[in-house]
Amino acid sequence: MLISKMKKLRENEIKNYKMGTRSILHAAFRKNIAVYKFFDTERVFVLKKNRRTAWIRGPRLSVSNPVSLWIIKDKFLTKEALRHVGIPFPKGFSANTPGEAVAIAKKITFPVIIKPRRGEGGKHVFLNIDSVKKLKQLVAKVFPHSKQVLIEKQVDGKYYRITMVDHKIAGILETEGIRLKGDGINTIEKLINNYNREATTPYKITTKTHDMLLFQNLSLKSTPTKGASFILGFSGAEGGSWIDRTDLIGKKNSELLSKLTKYLDLNLAGIDLIAKDIALPITDRRSPGYVLEINGAPEFLFHLSPTQGKPRDIGAKIINMLFK
Repeated sequence: MLISKMKKLRENEIKNYKMGTRSILHAAFRKNIAVYKFFDTERVFVLKKNRRTAWIRGPRLSVSNPVSLWIIKDKFLTKEALRHVGIPFPKGFSANTPGEAVAIAKKITFPVIIKPRRGEGGKHVFLNIDSVKKLKQLVAKVFPHSKQVLIEKQVDGKYYRITMVDHKIAGILETEGIRLKGDGINTIEKLINNYNREATTPYKITTKTHDMLLFQNLSLKSTPTKGASFILGFSGAEGGSWIDRTDLIGKKNSELLSKLTKYLDLNLAGIDLIAKDIALPITDRRSPGYVLEINGAPEFLFHLSPTQGKPRDIGAKIINMLFK
């Protein structure tokens, strides 16, 4: 490798990168690992110490298994992988047509969730579909963006984001999106503007906002009755709360998730999980939990600065894994 052709960085040159990237690179400098920038305009870096070399681009690592990364981008194949390991997941099937979607929903019973079979970031995902009429209306909005649509049984519980590094729990966040209440006077758009006046991080209205409101039978022009609540996101990604729960996970759950990442050969993974309580076994019917998705390049920004609880230095754990 022609390392000599790349620019070697000093630690004071990384201050303008995103927090997640900085956390990895700072950890590398602390271990006397050389950091080279591969492109002038992209955050692609080559890390080198003695005979060991690793490539990174944000949370994307050169050690990640490309086959498993392909598998987990497909939500239906992800379910098959979870089945092999014995991890609970919401019942769901892939539909090729609106008619198939209706048949699946009737089979698994309402309420259901609609999501593209392949995709990320919560785009074109609709929750709380409780009738055939609503299903037909919303599934028509997903098919233009996905050849196949996943119809999934809706499950309830607390929403957790779990980051695994080297097959171990690196951080767990309980997260919730922004939830606002109507006053019987203002439209949702006005309520959002009022919220933004006092918010530390203002909420940005996007296409995803319209999707979130649509499955709640709302729009920006709707005027919710006094006390009626509505949500603006599944998690705190667009604003909301991120509470550190890393120390609360039960031993059986920790072992199960470690088994999953070993099975998929993923040294770095993000796992979205809904559970009654992360401390209780998710395989027990008295405390059910379900893995929703797996991400092979998880953003871990909120672990570094949660809204409540202890920060977790995921970057340091990644470097310790890459350069044992």
